[in-house]
Amino acid sequence: RIVVKDSAVNAICYGAKLMIPGLLRYESGIEVNEEVVLMTTKGEAIALGIAQMTTAVMATCDHGVVAKIKRVIMERDTYPRRWGLGPKAQEKKKLIKDGKLDKFGRTTEETPEGWKKGYIDYNREDPVAPTTASAPVAKMEVEEEKKRKASESSSESDSDKKKEKKEKKAKKVKTDEKKEKKEKKEKKEKKEKKEKKSKKEDSDSD
Repeated sequence: RIVVKDSAVNAICYGAKLMIPGLLRYESGIEVNEEVVLMTTKGEAIALGIAQMTTAVMATCDHGVVAKIKRVIMERDTYPRRWGLGPKAQEKKKLIKDGKLDKFGRTTEETPEGWKKGYIDYNREDPVAPTTASAPVAKMEVEEEKKRKASESSSESDSDKKKEKKEKKAKKVKTDEKKEKKEKKEKKEKKEKKEKKSKKEDSDSD
């Protein structure tokens, strides 16, 4: 069983393949070329179809054919919930017919206020309220500038600290080198003294 969205039901009645956008719910264990029943959200059978995807592919894929139609059961144009036949869509068509909207459904001077307030056009690209949007944007920019300045000052202070640390390290290295040189000298002197002593003892024994 595959549950189909209301907007896709009528197209399937006319023989269209079921695509991913029209898919709502599906049963587990569906395999390719298996016979499936396409049904509405109310549980009415729309058509018998042949699956073109497995359940796993349906879950992961975002495009493609889910099932092709084998036998249509439901009559055409009987399902009430259809694309373009909802209350809002019919109201829009009526307004376009009366000339209160242009032919693309955009608002004009004659458009009633109730429609302007209640209807949201998702295809429109221009911003709805630029004045309200610009104020928070400006605030955001100011905040970003402050953050940048703070980060710059902190980075400068960090770089100064790093320089100081490097200088201290260099001084330490120098002092360590001096100490090592002194120790080496002392060791050499001790060795020489020992050698001299041993030579003296040898000469005395002779």
